[in-house]
Amino acid sequence: MRATVSILFVTLCAGAVVACSEAPGPSLPRVSVPASVETAAVAGAGDAADDPALWRAPDPAQSRILGTDKKSGLYVYTLDGETAQYLAAGRMNNVDVRYGFEAGDETVDIAVASDRTNIALAVFFIDRETGDLSVAPGGVLPLDFVDPYGLCLYQRPSDNALFAFVTEDDTGRLMQLRLWFEDGAMRSETVRSFSLGTITEGCAVDDQTGTLYIAEETVAVWVYDADPESGEARSKLADVNSDSLVEDAEGVALWPQDGAAPWLVVSSQGDNAYAVFDTADNSLIGRFEINGGDIDRTSETDGIEVHAQPLPGYPEGVFLAQDDAEDTGGQNFKLTDLATIRAALTEASQ
Repeated sequence: MRATVSILFVTLCAGAVVACSEAPGPSLPRVSVPASVETAAVAGAGDAADDPALWRAPDPAQSRILGTDKKSGLYVYTLDGETAQYLAAGRMNNVDVRYGFEAGDETVDIAVASDRTNIALAVFFIDRETGDLSVAPGGVLPLDFVDPYGLCLYQRPSDNALFAFVTEDDTGRLMQLRLWFEDGAMRSETVRSFSLGTITEGCAVDDQTGTLYIAEETVAVWVYDADPESGEARSKLADVNSDSLVEDAEGVALWPQDGAAPWLVVSSQGDNAYAVFDTADNSLIGRFEINGGDIDRTSETDGIEVHAQPLPGYPEGVFLAQDDAEDTGGQNFKLTDLATIRAALTEASQ
């Protein structure tokens, strides 16, 4: 397989069908795709921007990008990359979004972030008319952690129950909490806790199948059951420092596929690339980088997100990636057309 791919790499790059570059670690090639838009930079200096999420508005053109500044707060951007709102809520590290959360007599959309200032979960309600975020009543939920780090949400289809998975920096400890609204305020309880072994951050949950995908940064990408009663049983999706990933394995995002199992995208931080896996059999579909065009490349990406529904100018949706080394000063987030990524991966596999 490697020999076949290497021949394909030489042919494609020599013929300029897609832009390619060799990764310093994996032997497999990667295709290059340009970013379409970049957001305004976060205010935090140095290593500050970390994790994006996308909230889809009833009018898709009014959708919002959420981006964490782990030095100071949470940004809300328009699809054009302009800052729509900034919340100085504390050192927000990771953020995720869900829809249709029951808050008393209201049904709201919700964003939850790992809050390293208050050692807590930070909960925000999203105004469906304006896209503005506000701190939910009782929206600072303390954690039994030293330093909360990674975070992703799970909304169970059978009863709409909302759960947060949050990891602790350095220890690899993972906690699953159930979140609900009662007596006018947010509530939480821990329903599962265990350790993966070493530092772990990026994660994503397939709500439909109840499957948790989580990256132990220098070891592997693991697959767990998201049900809190399922214990610590797991399987391995991919090794780090392999043909697909160079440490650290950072951001994790699901890419839904029509009529098929979703793909999983993982940030291969050590070689500035992204690996795409088929969750049906854990096979590697391909690798890509964000490079070329009028916008600078992404490098050493932390958080990523996939929104696989049509948006204005993006027929299949967008891929969001944090950029560690922003050429114009300050870290930010890049938007890339999912259709462009799919086309490049497909062409490279033929």
